[in-house]
Amino acid sequence: MMLVQQNIYFVILSLTAIISAIVAFAAWQRRSISTASSPFIFMMLAIAGYATVAAMEAVAIMLPEKIFWSKLEYVGSGSVITFFLMFALHFTNKNRWLTPRNTALLWVIPTFNVALVATNESHSLVWSDFLPDPNGSNIVIYQHGIGFFWVMAFVYVYTLAGIIILLKKALLPSVLYRQQSWIVLAGAGLPLLGASLYMLNITPPGLNITPMSFMLTGLTCFVNLFRFRMFDLLPVARDTLIEKMSDGVLVLDHKNRIVDINPAAKHLIGAKKVHIGQFAELILPQWTEIVKLYQKDESVKTQIFIDAVTPRYVEILVSNLHNNRRKLTGHLLILRDITQQYQADLELRRANKRLQKQVIKIEKLQAQLREQAIRDGLTGLFNRRYFDETLPQELIRAARDCDSVAVMIMDIDYFKHINDTFGHQAGDRVLQTFAELLRQHSDSQGIFCRYGGEEFVLVFPGMTLEKAFQEAEKIRLSFQAIRVQFVDQEIYATVSGGLGVFPDHGETSHDLLAVVDKALYAAKLDGRNCIKYVQNS
Repeated sequence: MMLVQQNIYFVILSLTAIISAIVAFAAWQRRSISTASSPFIFMMLAIAGYATVAAMEAVAIMLPEKIFWSKLEYVGSGSVITFFLMFALHFTNKNRWLTPRNTALLWVIPTFNVALVATNESHSLVWSDFLPDPNGSNIVIYQHGIGFFWVMAFVYVYTLAGIIILLKKALLPSVLYRQQSWIVLAGAGLPLLGASLYMLNITPPGLNITPMSFMLTGLTCFVNLFRFRMFDLLPVARDTLIEKMSDGVLVLDHKNRIVDINPAAKHLIGAKKVHIGQFAELILPQWTEIVKLYQKDESVKTQIFIDAVTPRYVEILVSNLHNNRRKLTGHLLILRDITQQYQADLELRRANKRLQKQVIKIEKLQAQLREQAIRDGLTGLFNRRYFDETLPQELIRAARDCDSVAVMIMDIDYFKHINDTFGHQAGDRVLQTFAELLRQHSDSQGIFCRYGGEEFVLVFPGMTLEKAFQEAEKIRLSFQAIRVQFVDQEIYATVSGGLGVFPDHGETSHDLLAVVDKALYAAKLDGRNCIKYVQNS
């Protein structure tokens, strides 16, 4: 039967075990909310077991029994630090590192330390001697060897690693995350402080307050669970949404200092090292121009070009942040990579420009084809096709406006004789000379067409018979005075013409042309080189 002696240390350690078990049970009820709940539950159960074994060591009287319970304490302390490190990784969403292999490696050192303590009788590396308490209590003063400091070194390594991981998250801008993280850090730091005091012999001889300090850890975790609702209000949104989202998020305070930035924002602006508290213009040179925009409005969207290792176009949405009193507290920037969209729009604009140029070119070609379709290739005047389309339209317009239209056909006299005497090239030159003469009369608003062969048709909208006759005479007399130069010869030619007026000589193009053609025939019968028209009866 084990001899025991109750003392105040037993009471404190028992309370520590009870509080830790209660916290573990409360966390177990919330285990489905966060992956960090499982290592946290095991950590609290390990603390409860550690405190229970320490309580048994505190009340034990016989040295072998104290040594037995002390060895079991190392099982508890090794489990606590391992589960704490695993909890820190889960709590900060770094649990991807906890592969089965890495998890097994985490347990190697604590397992080795337990084996080292369990075999202390054979090497005395952990405890070299055991001294009674000079005050007469049942406390035993353990004389430590190098193995003890080896064990404590890894206690510090595991604990400090977890603290550093939590500390990085405690500095993030989420208020809830900071509160939860700082409370967890306080709970982890208290046992570390107790272990340090024990190692430095600051506590009373033989009194290890490390397991007792876990009572404060249990209380802080209790507050975290029920006051700040750890695990059911764990702000994983920032890690799962903000940290992993493809859009960049940048939060600035009212002085344009960086409060928070996610990895996507760092990538988009090409900044490898960004420090909290750094001014925005140091990492975003375009910030000065952006400030001018958002000062005019509560929210503004703009595009910037970032000449980083990988040049990109970024769309930035800037929103002003205010407190409950509508006082400006900072700015929220949402950054989105629009490089592909920008390049696609740029290519589309280039394609549109090319298309517009092609359309203009096609329109010019169509105009040229249209011009070629209505122009005579030799003289450059309108052709018969154009005349056949235009004359009916002019007659319709004249009928609507109660106006007149004068039409005349002019024929170069003895043109076959010119071709036979001087050659077809000379004939072509004569045709071109007459066409040039007609163009000189274009101020008269007339329409001049090559009707076929050596015949030309002239249309004078709004012109009376008398006025048309005068115009035709001017043309005839001007051509009569011209001497066409061809090679070393001069060619003399004249024209004959027939004249008619709508509606006096015909109300349709067919009837009108028949009258004009009849008048031309009369001019030829009358000796040529004259203009004739049918007299109204």
